[in-house]
Amino acid sequence: MSQKIADGIRIAYEERSDFMIVALTGRTGSGCSTAADLMCGPFTGLDADPNELSDIETRKHGIIRDYVKANWHPFKKITVSTAILSYLLESDWAETRLFLSNLNTDKDQLHRIEVIFESLRSKPEYPAFQEAIISGSREKNERIRAWNFYSDHLASAADEVRSTMTAYVPIFQQIGDNIRYSGKALSSEVNQNNIFSLIQRVKRLSKAAFDADRNRGIQSTRVVIDAIRNPLELVYLRDQIAALYAVAITTDDKDRKDRLSIKGVSHSDIEAIDKKEYSKKALRSYSEFVSQNIKDCIQKSDIFIENSGATSTKNESIKALKGQLLRYIALMLRPGLVTPTREERCMQLAFVAKLNSGCISRQVGAAIADRDYSIKAVGWNDVPKGQVPCLLRDTRKLLGSGDTVAFSDYEKNEPSLRDHLEQVHAGMHSLHQAEGIGCPFCFKDAYNTVTSEPNEKKNDNQVHTRALHAEENAFLQLARQGNSGISGGVLYTTASPCELCSKKAFQLGIKTVYFVDPYPGISASHVLASGTDRPSLKLFSGAVGHAYHRLYDPILPVKDELLARLSKYRTEQ
Repeated sequence: MSQKIADGIRIAYEERSDFMIVALTGRTGSGCSTAADLMCGPFTGLDADPNELSDIETRKHGIIRDYVKANWHPFKKITVSTAILSYLLESDWAETRLFLSNLNTDKDQLHRIEVIFESLRSKPEYPAFQEAIISGSREKNERIRAWNFYSDHLASAADEVRSTMTAYVPIFQQIGDNIRYSGKALSSEVNQNNIFSLIQRVKRLSKAAFDADRNRGIQSTRVVIDAIRNPLELVYLRDQIAALYAVAITTDDKDRKDRLSIKGVSHSDIEAIDKKEYSKKALRSYSEFVSQNIKDCIQKSDIFIENSGATSTKNESIKALKGQLLRYIALMLRPGLVTPTREERCMQLAFVAKLNSGCISRQVGAAIADRDYSIKAVGWNDVPKGQVPCLLRDTRKLLGSGDTVAFSDYEKNEPSLRDHLEQVHAGMHSLHQAEGIGCPFCFKDAYNTVTSEPNEKKNDNQVHTRALHAEENAFLQLARQGNSGISGGVLYTTASPCELCSKKAFQLGIKTVYFVDPYPGISASHVLASGTDRPSLKLFSGAVGHAYHRLYDPILPVKDELLARLSKYRTEQ
């Protein structure tokens, strides 16, 4: 009976690794491709001693390394850019040639790309790729042949196209947007039914990889996707695939730009890439809806892996990257193998706290720990006590005078503000009647719009936000409790603090600030980079949200599982 229990436990864990997908996301130059390549190689490629760790974390690393070494299977890589290339491959070459010519692709490049495409279309597996991946056939043998085409021919051809095409990044960004518009590489005509066309193709490729593995007798399929750049596609994959982990590779911005510069990317090209993939999307047009939005992808990720480091310290950065990848691969396969880091424990509270925010623009959470990493306060961006959060207010009631508590005297009596809201929210009554959805509004955006001069930048003035910032609320919680024990402590925040909150953290003696998403402004280079006893600003690395529980909650009590597993090996001695 003990042997059967041990076998049952083994099967339970194998089910977790039966089909597992890691979806990487991150800004260009952050290291997504480096991480994917490490995951696709042999275990020896990841087996590196970590940089400076505490005694406890060093012990954890040893446990992790031993487990991964005994259970290692290389990942299979699917690159989104290669999936994009497949759309170009199926397009008419005359139209493709004209499209690429208009995007600064010269004759020599076009000729080389045509030769690559002709070679790909001549492969015997290409028809199976058309049927299984492009058309969505569920015939198993077709999917196996389709994966062979992808892995043996298309992936290497994509690398060749990348090295051939001078304006590769902006061209493929445009093609990616076109696919999300229309489902076609060369058309920007909007067809909302094709919004998930690209990511559906990526999912089909992952299923084809699974079938190909089973055909070879491989029982554990592990796929890494490099890299997701639209948050809707990330949500789609998460909804479709249970064993999916979204991993954000984050990097100090200066280090990232230095890496790109060394690769020959000009300053103007870096600025253009950043504007395309990381600028704030306000959803004022369909293009902003489907375009790259890595800022939101990072915010929606399960695991954050910090990959900073100047080029002069590349070897040390790679060691740190390997150590983090090892940790989370191990935990994906065997939850509860080790316990969370103190940074994960504290940042998890900040992520939980942010969901309390009633801000309709951006939810932020914060947690403050003393020097012993004991939590002293949590906070989230929200209005002062006694006021109603923006999420719970409705423009219909403001303009209809149906709510005497939620709105200020200014909002109720200022004609220009009311006229602006009536114009911007003109369809609010129909929306509520048809879909039962209310129509809250952001006071800061509305006020800045109606009071700005025509040439002024709008919506940049933070003074008129109704909410206190998450860090402010946490600091005020300390003040109310009379707690002064955070000198030398740590601030954890889901977004790096603004200038005002940075000054308060400095004044309170905070020594380290961990953050996930950088906040625009000069707090890092100015407020926190002046005087003595400066707080250090660090990118967070770890698991948060639902993934925190998925990775650290053991399937079975460790003691009981161990005794059951030992029974198998006692009989062998």
